[in-house]
Amino acid sequence: MTDLRGVLRCPVCASTLAWGSSLVCSNQHRYAIDDGVPIMMVGPDSQADADQHAHQRAHYDREFSAAGPYRLDNWQRAYLRRLDLLWEGPAATGPFLDCGAGGSAYTVIETARRGIPSVACDLSLEGMKRARRYAIAEGVADRCLFVVCGAEHLPFADGSFATVASIAVLEHIPDDRAAIGELARVTAPEGRVMVAVPNSIDKMPALLRPIYRWHDRRVGHLRHYSPDGLAARCRASGLEPLRTIYSAHWVKVWQLGMHLAARRLGLNDTSLWWRLEEADSRAADRPNGMHLSVLLERVPATT
Repeated sequence: MTDLRGVLRCPVCASTLAWGSSLVCSNQHRYAIDDGVPIMMVGPDSQADADQHAHQRAHYDREFSAAGPYRLDNWQRAYLRRLDLLWEGPAATGPFLDCGAGGSAYTVIETARRGIPSVACDLSLEGMKRARRYAIAEGVADRCLFVVCGAEHLPFADGSFATVASIAVLEHIPDDRAAIGELARVTAPEGRVMVAVPNSIDKMPALLRPIYRWHDRRVGHLRHYSPDGLAARCRASGLEPLRTIYSAHWVKVWQLGMHLAARRLGLNDTSLWWRLEEADSRAADRPNGMHLSVLLERVPATT
């Protein structure tokens, strides 16, 4: 924990911070600590940004405050398998960051379980407080740090993390270019980043597009991404795409339907669930999946 606290920087002036009942930087910017979670928000750049942040925070505070005991669902295990690609890079040793980790912060807790120091950040204070309690219960709190902040102003030193994930986050952020720039800034040279976003709406099965548009409105999605458009945004910030992965093809609809039916009937559908997940994985190169993940590498700065 002492080592992880060392990656924190003031999001206003980038100076180091002294820990006490609150966090104070050398320029006297002060940040509250609530239940062990530093709150390091910087004011949004516009009223529209402020409104979007408020909507997202309220939505996810409600969702995360109602969560039950910590457990891994199958879909989370599937994402953890995909994140294994992060640790295959040349700079894989070092801390891990999940930007937008959510109320379970399962990626952080499970990465810490592997002995890797891990940091979670999110807009939701309720989410980060709950995630910290999960980490304590799971016996990994000594390797975790939980922080409230916005993705556009990450309170971490340059090059702090060997590996970074941002899953289902960029589509919520008004200034996604600023967020991508921050992901690049806090990643070490040759470190890896995994970004997951909704695929272009026109690539999705036509029957599912109205449902997905309803989902966009419900959870506050601002946009979808094409692989070329996302790659261009990332390259502009010094992140070079290594691999594009498509997921959530039609088979995922069947998987969800069968899972809901099995749960209603009290049946164990684990074997069937994973068979359908493998079918979806085999289609990872087919661009008609609803989700798009891109594995990226931080390009070393040239002198």
